Amino acid sequence: MHINTKGWERIEAKNLLANNQIKLINKKKEVLKDNTILPFLKNKNNKEVFKVLSFVKSKFKNIDKILLIGTGGSSLGAKVFLEIIKDSQIYFLENLDPNSINFFLEKYKKKRLGLLVISKSGETIEIISLFEIIMNKLSKNINFNKNAVIVSDNKDSILKNIANKFNIFFVNHEKNIGGRYSCFSVTGLLPLNLAGYNASNAKKMADTFFNNILLNNKKENLNSTCILSSIIKKKKYTGHVFLCYLDNYYQLGQWYKQLWNESLGKEQLGLHLITAQGAIDQHSQLQMWMDGPKNLIFSVVLPKKRAKDLKVQDKRKILPYYLKNKKAGEILNIMGEATVFELKKAGIPTRIIYVDDDGINEAINLMANLMLEVTFIAKLIGIDPFSQPSVEKVKFRTKELLKNYESD
Repeated sequence: MHINTKGWERIEAKNLLANNQIKLINKKKEVLKDNTILPFLKNKNNKEVFKVLSFVKSKFKNIDKILLIGTGGSSLGAKVFLEIIKDSQIYFLENLDPNSINFFLEKYKKKRLGLLVISKSGETIEIISLFEIIMNKLSKNINFNKNAVIVSDNKDSILKNIANKFNIFFVNHEKNIGGRYSCFSVTGLLPLNLAGYNASNAKKMADTFFNNILLNNKKENLNSTCILSSIIKKKKYTGHVFLCYLDNYYQLGQWYKQLWNESLGKEQLGLHLITAQGAIDQHSQLQMWMDGPKNLIFSVVLPKKRAKDLKVQDKRKILPYYLKNKKAGEILNIMGEATVFELKKAGIPTRIIYVDDDGINEAINLMANLMLEVTFIAKLIGIDPFSQPSVEKVKFRTKELLKNYESD
């Protein structure tokens, strides 16, 4: 993976960039001495995690479909992995929209199902509500003793009590790892393993990538974090567009959106993270990006190669010459390069993230980079990357409104 930040560097004074680089190197040294500063780096319990992965997989034999009930950080990391490996074994229920619930109930009413329920708090309203509906409607489809697993904090909670009451296998959620940082804990690894991918290797790979990033203090590898922290503090720009020219990175964009916005949107700081898909959004958003308010910065993701590309051969002699014998992925990348060129020409700050290919290994590498980038940005601008105070306010207000509604 290579990150080209030249399109960002022109908006940052060299002396300020150098000062931020020194601060960042010191922050990285602190983490290398004590990785508990960033809980998602935890790897001392890998053997224990790997045993859990293996045991849970043994519980999901002889079934037709696995239902994962989880939302936000409890599902987004897993969805990234499963989209890239093209898994169809796991179905996600994340929201309380009756249309989505009824669609699932109707489609799988005659199937043998496994159930994976994930909620760090064990009290998430959507999750416990969905769980009750599934237990009520599909009790004949799911053997809750043999083919169900609950992942949550090991504390007194609704989900913990359900696990005890109905003898459902319970897996401890990592206590200090918040949902949006949990993709390389059991939260993200269990679904990946159930989908047939070696999740133990994915965890080892992530650990290696994290360590390599922390040890790499070359200026070009520090620039993104340092420039972004400066941009956020100056408040000149209000949005950060994450534009990927890979369809199978759509869910990665959704995961990154939560990671970025919940970690950095505090104390009147931050940039709105906007996800986009190239080249589709060239036909819907590009006009605004180019000729609208100049208040956005861009990260454009392009693969250096694609695993299975297709050639446009023009056997029927109907296409323009410039498409002849071009590969589909090649054309898509050129569209991305053209977009980058015009964005820069219009004076819009743009960096390019070149991933080596479109496989899961590079996705893990990119996710590790983005996780560290976001946490260190937060450290440099002086906010807590792991809190989400406004989200908690809405959760509290929802419960209060539900109580009042019930009493009325």
